[in-house]
Amino acid sequence: MFKLRFCFEKNGTSAYISHLDLMKALQRSFVRAGIPVKYSQGFNPHIEMSIVVPLSTGYETRCDLCDLDLVCDDMPENFVEDLNAVMPRGMKVLHAGAADRPVREIAYSAYEIVLPAGDALAMKALFDGPVTLEKRSKRGRRDVNLQDYIKELTFANEGDKTLCRCILAAGNDPLNPMYLTQALKNTGLVEEDATAKYIRTGILDENCEIFWKK
Repeated sequence: MFKLRFCFEKNGTSAYISHLDLMKALQRSFVRAGIPVKYSQGFNPHIEMSIVVPLSTGYETRCDLCDLDLVCDDMPENFVEDLNAVMPRGMKVLHAGAADRPVREIAYSAYEIVLPAGDALAMKALFDGPVTLEKRSKRGRRDVNLQDYIKELTFANEGDKTLCRCILAAGNDPLNPMYLTQALKNTGLVEEDATAKYIRTGILDENCEIFWKK
């Protein structure tokens, strides 16, 4: 058996595919591409795969990671080309190789948040001090200080937009970048009805280095 990991991007309308539908779309693509996938045992066999760091629906990504078990001893020749030929529109495999690094070493995710034009200096200043919000997770709801989850954060005005680049905690207690947008709305730095665009640009280890690449 070969444990394969591949990196793919998801842009445009494909960003609105739910996690469950994403799994189904990938599974159909594996079958169409003739990938020798491994199936689980039991009455309802399914392809042995996982999305390493799932994203919220509506978020674009330049670096989703998928782990996939194969019933062969090495990565199939032309895996990337064959899979890209049948992937849904807006999704593309960038590279693939052995899943040779444990997922537990993921510490951060990098994002770009595209906001309406605003006061970039005031936005940055907001997060220089404590910012308390209610964080929702499977563990329930609790008040947290967003500073505890932010590794790096910058704001810059670019044309008619303000671009936030940030590195946020991932792993067991991740921070969704929507909380940054909500904090800006709570303080009036962004209009309450404004729409933000979220793009994940990196999955990083504790040293803020790329977690996995071919």
